[in-house]
Amino acid sequence: MILKVNGEALTSATDLTARIENSDGKPLTLTCRRGKSEFEVKLTPAYCPAEARYKTGIWVRDSGAGIGTVTFMIPENAAFAGLGHGICDSDTGELVPMKRGAVMDVTISSVVKGAPGAPGELKGYFNAGKTGALLGNSTCGVWGTFTSLPKASAEPMPIASANEIEEGDAYILCTLDSNKIEKYDIKISNINRDAKGSKCFTVTVTDPDLLSVTGGIVQGMSGSPIIQNGKLVGAVTHVLINDPTTGYGIFIENMLNAVNVPTKKAS
Repeated sequence: MILKVNGEALTSATDLTARIENSDGKPLTLTCRRGKSEFEVKLTPAYCPAEARYKTGIWVRDSGAGIGTVTFMIPENAAFAGLGHGICDSDTGELVPMKRGAVMDVTISSVVKGAPGAPGELKGYFNAGKTGALLGNSTCGVWGTFTSLPKASAEPMPIASANEIEEGDAYILCTLDSNKIEKYDIKISNINRDAKGSKCFTVTVTDPDLLSVTGGIVQGMSGSPIIQNGKLVGAVTHVLINDPTTGYGIFIENMLNAVNVPTKKAS
């Protein structure tokens, strides 16, 4: 992470580009952070005649965007959590440090069906306007607040602790290209009641309608709430690359712990 140029804090990748272009080719001192350590390096921009500006030859990115599913909302303060896993760097797999992000509604336009070795995905476009703020990113999901509470098609429901989850039938709620929240049957197995991360039990899609459209679990379904015996027990988090019908789920209490919401209060 590039934090400062010549001792002055950066605000964005665009800010860095502007300082490079206005450097007149003079060396710049970059203050950087890698992991938990900070250090300084010297960087001398080179003039690019073709573009008539100074450049450095480095690729800098300062934002990411993607489709994910909200797992639960708290009506009292319009808070929410989703994904069930963290937003990670696509190259390193490390959790992305985040100060703040924007939440936007999305319209799902198509579904790429998953196949062994080729995960599927939900494709869509972001609707105009921000609907909330993303405030945190952890290994157990993301959380934030809505500007105003979205209209929900479900009534509030109790949550289940890890000890209450059973192997067997359950269902998930997710949105495909109909852009309606639908129920789809799954089975829960291989429960690890001591798991603290995002892979706590196995989820197998059994619903023929979902299998015909998506092939199972696809990217964008992460965070889809899992309901069993009338209680919210967790969320879908990952798909097995070689078997799109199967993936993992996270305990809802792990997500609640990540956002510091007591289980008793949430229920």
